[in-house]
Parts: sequence; structure tokens; C-alpha cells
Amino acid sequence: MKTPAMQSNLFGENYTSGIFNKLSLRSVILCLFILFPFISYGQGNEAGTKTLTPVRGNYKLFESLSPKPKAPNLEIDKLRLPFDKPWADKVLGVKPVYLKNISVDDFKLPDPPANSSEQTRAELNYLLTLQHTRDAEDISSSLYMSDHQETPSDIGRLIGYWADPQKLPLTDSLMENVEKDGDYFLWSLKFKYARVRPYVVDPRIHDLEESRAASYPSGHVTYAYIRAYIYQELAPEFTDFFIAKAYNMSRARQIMGVHYPSDCEGSRIFARQFVNMLLENEKFRHDFENVKREWASKSKASLNNTKEALGK
Repeated sequence: MKTPAMQSNLFGENYTSGIFNKLSLRSVILCLFILFPFISYGQGNEAGTKTLTPVRGNYKLFESLSPKPKAPNLEIDKLRLPFDKPWADKVLGVKPVYLKNISVDDFKLPDPPANSSEQTRAELNYLLTLQHTRDAEDISSSLYMSDHQETPSDIGRLIGYWADPQKLPLTDSLMENVEKDGDYFLWSLKFKYARVRPYVVDPRIHDLEESRAASYPSGHVTYAYIRAYIYQELAPEFTDFFIAKAYNMSRARQIMGVHYPSDCEGSRIFARQFVNMLLENEKFRHDFENVKREWASKSKASLNNTKEALGK
């Protein structure tokens, strides 16, 4: 629920002076459209590596702008999501299964840009542009993507590992455990940064979810990249497909006005570090080897069934 304080424009009339007096919104949009064919959220050569590829496209443009406050002690920069202790106790009460010896401080994320910064203003203007240009199909597909999570069985069918729905108890169990670990650290980071949503800073943003949790990092985008990085270990030849799906989730959350681009980039960084830590964890590696065998068995059985159906 948006409070009356949230409804007022938190930027003064002269706030958009500076970079956007020198570089018009139209110029920024033009730059983004020129760069758009090359946008890949820094995902170019993930297969076979555990490093995060450099940021590119519109993210590179935004990160070239200052993330610092426009001036000291601005009220807008004091805005933080209030800490909800009962909720924190609940979500942090479920402890990690794999990363038991990891703390939230072991994740090295950039601080989100200040609310009054040039970077935040550029990102808000980008969200406003998406809001202005989104059509009914953009909205429905973004909402659907946010509300419907594909199972490991669905993923296997999409990449042609098997044709029919498969029971994957080992994979499902592993992903449930990964989600417990992910939730613990994701919420820890949200409580740490307490970043307010875009519509709080600029009420012209119409958040299609009216989200109440902290904005940084994005939960949906975090899990999209976590799954992408895990699935690419199972099927590295489909890395481009998995990363594209994660990118699409990032864009969907921005189309909906729910997240800043920097929220999504923070999620990508967090997800890569998180999966790296999982891959270094002995218990996870043991479980993951069983998952690999499960996928290989199901894929082989599906191939044999196809051969039999063809009479070969």
C-alpha cells in the first residue's frame, strides 16, 4: 500500500538538471535502442567458466553514470524500507542446507546507487520509457513469467532431453534445498540494503505488483540466474538458452516497473557468487552428481523410446 508520503514527487523541480539537461531523455532512449541488439546482461561465454562476464548494453551505460548522492544529507537518500523483525525472524529461521558456513558478508555486491544519483535518475527514466511503450502482450507475458516457475522436468522437455513429463525426485530435492539456501541469503541481502522500490522514489512509476519487499536484489531475477547457472552445468550446450531465459525475467521485472536495472544486475552478480559457492560445497557436489546421473538416465530412456517408436 503506497503511503501519502510516497505519492509526492520526491525529486525537486531542479533535480533533473545536470546530466539530463545535457543529454535529453530522447537521446538516452536512442542510445538504448542502438545498444539493445547487443544487450545480454553480461552473459556471453558462461559455459565452462565460473566467472561473471563483463556488464554490457544498457547496464554499461547506466553504470557509467554516478551512483553517488547529488548532495549530502538529502531526505530522499534517507529513504529505506522499514525493518520488519517478525518477517525477518520467519524467513531467516529456515537455515541453509548447503552453505552453512557462509555469511551474508561473504557475498560481494555493489551498493545500490543513491536515490538522488544520476544513475538512479537514468534508470527511472528508462523504466518510465518501458512503461510508456509496454503493450498488453508485454504486460501479460511479464506477469505470466513472474507467476509461473518451470520445473526441472519442464526444462528438460524444452531442450529436448525428453519428450514427456518426467519424475525427477533427485533434481527436485536438490532444487528445493538450493531454494532454502537462496532464500536465506536473498532475504539477508534485502534486509541489509533495504532499498525502496522505484515507485517510492518516482510515483510516476506504476508498479504492477505494488511490491512491499525491498527492491535490491530482485528475488525473481536472482532465481532465474541461479537456475540458469545450475542448468548450464547439466546441459552446457544450452547455456545460451538458459541465460536468455534469465535475461527475459530481468526485462519482465523492469517492464512491470517492479525493479531497477541495477536491482537485476545485483541479482546476476549474487547468483553467480551463490552458485560458485554451491559448486565448491562437498554436500552439494555429492547431490549434484546424483542429479547428473538422473538426467543422463532419463535422457537415455527417452532416446531409446523414440528409437523404438521409429522401429530402429
